[in-house]
Amino acid sequence: MPTGEESLKISYKTLVRMMKYMAPQPGVYKSGLRSHTDKPVSALICEDQISGLEVEVNDSQWIELSNLSPSSFIFVVGDPLKGEFWKALSLASSPNLKVMMSGDKDRYSIAAFVIPNEGVIIKTPKECMDDQHPWLFKDFDFMDSFCFAFSDPAKLVDSGEQLQAFASLHPL
Repeated sequence: MPTGEESLKISYKTLVRMMKYMAPQPGVYKSGLRSHTDKPVSALICEDQISGLEVEVNDSQWIELSNLSPSSFIFVVGDPLKGEFWKALSLASSPNLKVMMSGDKDRYSIAAFVIPNEGVIIKTPKECMDDQHPWLFKDFDFMDSFCFAFSDPAKLVDSGEQLQAFASLHPL
């Protein structure tokens, strides 16, 4: 059983995806991508100069990531890391994201997603757990949780709660 630094190492692949969001009809403000949390371990996003990516900072309060430098990247923590590990380190958990479009130009972005290889078990390092930071999730197979996120039962659960529905030690 790996300990310390070894417990943080995973075997993974990187999926790079180019996304195009079509401009809406003139005068229309529309959703280019519904509110969601990312299912891969993490994502690194490069945006073009057309605004649209929004992050939920508090319940129902959204901020638009705009006026970013052309050389900026956005790092997004995915659902598999949202549990004990991030809470134990007092870091933010997986954010809700959405794309809202307005204007007359198409929007492009490129994202590189970290996806663990089949058979990788996501587990919190013991070193991150103590009396103030108890275990919230059982160890789980990443691919099983990823498949669950796109299953019919998961459609009944809010995107940000799917990991809890799948792997919580204390189900909803």
